Amino acid sequence: MARKSETDLSRYDLARGSRGKYAQKARRSFETVAVDKRLLKAVGGREGLYVILEALAKSISLRKKRRPAA
Repeated sequence: MARKSETDLSRYDLARGSRGKYAQKARRSFETVAVDKRLLKAVGGREGLYVILEALAKSISLRKKRRPAA
């Protein structure tokens, strides 16, 4: 039996597949933010922006945890 190449897709039935099946899930998983170059430079580049956003996220989650139950 001859070995088929890895790019040969003849063994798959692609007629019943749905187009864009995972597109919505992929869009949600790749959240992006557009940042002005001047702002990025002012905060120290990507690493500085990441540190600031991470600290902000922690402070928000801590604030939510501290609220007393009504």
